[in-house]
Amino acid sequence: MRKLSIALLLASALAVLMWSQTGRAHDVTWEFDESTAEEDSALNPVVMEEETHFLHDWSMGKRDEVITYTVRSGDTVWSVARMFHLDVDTIRWSNPELARNPDRVYVGQVLTILPVEGVYHTIRPGETVESLARRYGVKPEDITGYRLNHLTYPYTLKPGERIIIPGGEPPRYVPPKPHPVPGYKFAWPAIGPITQGFSSHHRAIDIGLPYGSPIYASRAGRVIYIGLDHSGYGYLLILSHADGTRTYYAHLSGYWVHKGDRVRQGQIVGTSGSTGNSSGPHLHFEIRRGHYIHLNPLDYLPPR
Repeated sequence: MRKLSIALLLASALAVLMWSQTGRAHDVTWEFDESTAEEDSALNPVVMEEETHFLHDWSMGKRDEVITYTVRSGDTVWSVARMFHLDVDTIRWSNPELARNPDRVYVGQVLTILPVEGVYHTIRPGETVESLARRYGVKPEDITGYRLNHLTYPYTLKPGERIIIPGGEPPRYVPPKPHPVPGYKFAWPAIGPITQGFSSHHRAIDIGLPYGSPIYASRAGRVIYIGLDHSGYGYLLILSHADGTRTYYAHLSGYWVHKGDRVRQGQIVGTSGSTGNSSGPHLHFEIRRGHYIHLNPLDYLPPR
């Protein structure tokens, strides 16, 4: 029994020693046993707040190092964020390939995982602690005082190195809100370039938008569908209007309403994304009469 106790103490001491090591970015890869992980439903982030099941906690409590995680089958940005008790934006801002299009993770992709919410920034020539603090909306001492950055006075930053900005957020471009125009029943659901127009093969218009941009109800109506559509729309929202027309909002990243809600024209109903069959963040917008008759939205929206 005594030998067993000594062995356990030695094992515990070794584990503490391993976790006490610090550094900029340790090459640590997290893996897990699929037999113990619950299946992730890849739900939209708003809907996921209502879930009662969660993935096994593989973060092993509070971490004090940057690690990497290799994407497995069934992973999404949201499931990875939950796994490590981070928000989705931290995963995006730590991995440049996901910043614009976080919906398109793939098996085998190696993600950088921070120990805290914030930004993982690669230093460029001429940048200072003060300039980074202004850019990301934090105090200089939030950067210099964070232990993993290993910064000492006079806090000289070396181009090419990466530092953590705890609690930081990069500046975001939010497209202007569209407004109703007298004489038109429909309003633009978002303002951005039309990346694909209406045709016999594409009975909708695509509006290019930054990821996470607000999407507005083109017309007052009732939410009759909200969910993941497997035919290519990704996360889809459908509004029914008083005259029998419907508007479709596809490839969303999130919802701000629920099925059955009545919404007013210009109300935010969701955020843009790239879910489903999509090559990048945009809004796929349709106007239909009933369920089957597709109308060219440009014939019903105000000129720009």
